[in-house]
Amino acid sequence: MAEILAVIGILYLIGLQQSGHTNVIDLWASDGTGMPILRTAMCYKRFLFLLRCLRFDDKSTRVERRKTDKLAAIRFIYDKFIENSKRSYVPGSFMTIDEMLHACRCRCDFLQYMSGKPAKIGIKMQAFVDAVTFYTWNLELYCGQHPEGPHKVSNSPAAIVKRLVEPLEKSNRNITFDNWYTSKDLAADLLKKGLTCLGTLKKNKREIPPEFLANKSRELKSSLFGFQEDTMMVSFVPKKNKSVILMSTMHDQPEIDPSTGKPQLILDYNETKGGVDTVDKMCAAYSVSRTTRLWTQAVFYILLNIGGINSQVLYFATADKNLCRRRIFLKNLALQLMKEHLLIRSKIPTLPKDIRFTLRSHLKLDEEAVPQPLSDRKRGKCKGCVNTNTTKRCDKCNNFTCAKHSTVQVICNNCEFNEEV
Repeated sequence: MAEILAVIGILYLIGLQQSGHTNVIDLWASDGTGMPILRTAMCYKRFLFLLRCLRFDDKSTRVERRKTDKLAAIRFIYDKFIENSKRSYVPGSFMTIDEMLHACRCRCDFLQYMSGKPAKIGIKMQAFVDAVTFYTWNLELYCGQHPEGPHKVSNSPAAIVKRLVEPLEKSNRNITFDNWYTSKDLAADLLKKGLTCLGTLKKNKREIPPEFLANKSRELKSSLFGFQEDTMMVSFVPKKNKSVILMSTMHDQPEIDPSTGKPQLILDYNETKGGVDTVDKMCAAYSVSRTTRLWTQAVFYILLNIGGINSQVLYFATADKNLCRRRIFLKNLALQLMKEHLLIRSKIPTLPKDIRFTLRSHLKLDEEAVPQPLSDRKRGKCKGCVNTNTTKRCDKCNNFTCAKHSTVQVICNNCEFNEEV
């Protein structure tokens, strides 16, 4: 377990240096151009071996489970991650739902192409994010249509929103989403479940009055408001012959901001709409993803990226002081994940000199706490009488010792004296 945690810590350190596509041999270089902490943790061959062997389910039952679940190969860890995310944090009043696209070109039958996203091609996820802290509270990975079974669900926008917000029903939170999700029926359904919503509308929705659409007669920065029961709609003209239409069940007053001339509804939407996009940017900034042909590993890297952000939000929510930048937090997180394995490594007496020095500096150990390297010589001078050559070594300190200055069990006088004391 300590070694697996160390591998995750190494991935975070490599992502921190934005070296996800750098050759591993260059990262482990000992000529001063690599990262010394990586050589201290493990050799690069061991790191690559562990990455190649990463699996997330029981292979013997995978074929049977795949008959009803396309995500059978990673379902267990994926569900556990979402479960822990929900249990560890209580989100705020404003939440955002949007699509994530994580870059991936591995062999996978549910890769998506989205021209509006920076990655263009990758694995698509529907994310439910806190609009203020950017904590990812819920996820749904898109993998097309599942086979018949418990995992087969509708992929319509309304159905996705209902599944994501189900644990927060009757909590009086507001959900912000874009025009792919927004509809009058969804807004009414969320309102019955104790949730309000705010989102833009496509121009082809039949519930939009003709007066709300763009036309040349409308003045620049003018607003039209419409009300029906618990739903409010606004049409704003940002440019000539163009209109932006939003619908809300949270607002009920035609308020206009005097400084900008925009309706308050639009200002609230601009303030809360970017939660998922911000998480996407943060994941890409220090991504742990490495080139792989396995889509399960690609999803695992995505979960690590999101987990790094979530852990920082949890740390800031509980820490009274010493708040740090994300770069510093990720470095400390990586070193903490590696600490137990580094302590185990520090007990190996055959480590090279530079690795022992790095261990002492990171673990803050005394020089005596790190075993000295063993000599490869077969003959050496006794520590008690410098002029005597011998082939015997002390069983405890491994120093050369002659028969005169050792016991029957080949223990030098120095070690024997320390035992008596």
